Amino acid sequence: MGSDASTNRQSRTIRVATWNMAYWQNRKLLEDAWHCYIGEVKADVFLFQEGRPAAFMENQRDHWAWNEIGGARDWGSGIYSEKYNIREEVIATQFKGVFTIGNATINEEKLTLISLYGLMESSGPTKGYSIPNLHRVLSDLTGLMDGRIGGKRKIIMGGDLNASTQFDAVQTNRSHQILFERIADFGLVDVHAASGNTDHVQTLRYARSPKPWQNDYLFVSKALAPRLTQYEVIDTPAIRKFSDHNPVVVEMEF
Repeated sequence: MGSDASTNRQSRTIRVATWNMAYWQNRKLLEDAWHCYIGEVKADVFLFQEGRPAAFMENQRDHWAWNEIGGARDWGSGIYSEKYNIREEVIATQFKGVFTIGNATINEEKLTLISLYGLMESSGPTKGYSIPNLHRVLSDLTGLMDGRIGGKRKIIMGGDLNASTQFDAVQTNRSHQILFERIADFGLVDVHAASGNTDHVQTLRYARSPKPWQNDYLFVSKALAPRLTQYEVIDTPAIRKFSDHNPVVVEMEF
C-alpha cells in the first residue's frame, strides 16, 4: 500500500497495538502481563485499557501517558512506547481514565493516539450498557476530531469498546452500528474492515458465551489508511494467561 511520507526521508514500518490487560483480575501479575504484552506483540506503541503502568516504566516517564478511572477502579487507559516520547494531552471531560490522549512524533510526523475504554453504565435503565458513555466520550473528543483543537491531525484510536454490531442482532436495533457510523463520520477508518474483513473476528473470550465476540478495535485517520500494511489479532497461550481479550495490532508506513 502507498505512503505519503516525505521523499526526503526513508519511511519505516511501525506497529501499534491495543489490549485490555484485565489488571483487576490479575493485580499481582502486572509486571508479567506487561512483559508478555511487549514480548508477544512486539509493537512500537502500546495502547492499553483496564491496566496500569509497570514499575519498570518509572524511569521512562516521558514514554507513557495514563490515567486511572478512580473510585473502585484503580486502573484505566493509557499509552506506552519504549521508542517514542509520549506527551499527554488533556481536554475537558468527566471521563478521565476512560480515555487517555497522547501525542508522539514518528519519523518527523506528528501523531495523536487515543486509548479508549467502553465504560459500562453503573446505574439506571441502561446499567451494564456501554453505548451512552461512548457517545458522551465522542462528544468530548469532537473538538479534537474535527480539528478545532490543535488543527487537523493524524489519529490512531484503539481500545476495548465493549461494543459490537453483533449486539444489534440480539437487541433488534442499530445502536451499536450508529456508534461506529459516528466514529466513521469523524473521518476514522476501522482497520479491521479496511483490511478486507467482512466478518467479525474474536477479540474477547467470554466465559458465559460461546459466541466469538469482537469488542476491540483500532481506527486510523483517512490520511493514514493508505499506509496500512498489516492487521492482526494476537491469540497465544501466553496472552490467555493474563486476559480474556486478545491484542489487536496494525502495521503502517511512516
